[in-house]
This record gives sequence, C-alpha cells and structure tokens, in this order.
Amino acid sequence: MLIGRDFPISTVYEAQYYPAVIFANDQYYVFWEDYRLYRSDKAIYAARVTTDGTVIDPDGKLILLDRTVMAAVAFNSVSFLVVIQDSC
Repeated sequence: MLIGRDFPISTVYEAQYYPAVIFANDQYYVFWEDYRLYRSDKAIYAARVTTDGTVIDPDGKLILLDRTVMAAVAFNSVSFLVVIQDSC
C-alpha cells in the first residue's frame, strides 16, 4: 500500500497533467496528459507501478499522440478502456 509516500512517475521536462490511476493485475496503471512532444499539443502516456512504489516504466510509454484531453480509465479483468476527449 502506497499511502503516505510520494514518488515521481515521470520526471521528463515539460508539463504532465490529469493523472488517472487504476489498480489491476496486482499493479497500478497510471495514465496522464503529457506535453513533452512538440509535434502535437498533447499526448497520453502510461506507466505501471508495483504495490511497493517501483515504477516499471520510468517516464511512461506513449499511448496516443493526438490533440486529446485525458478523461478516465476503466478495466474489466481483460482489457483497459481509456476515454479521451478530442479537440473538436
């Protein structure tokens, strides 16, 4: 349990906003809006974190490169559903 312990998920230069966290398959999955790439206004990144706070994917993995806004994430024991809002 990670209560009371702060640690970075992503330390890249540029802003990250609106994290969404879900626990599945004995680890945490963290999704967020990210501005590190200049080819697009925003991107969605994700990282896996163990229950002891070890970040498996330092600085995250690119999930979607588009003009998007992070909204929510869900898991049904098989697949993740990441809901975003596009720029329209």
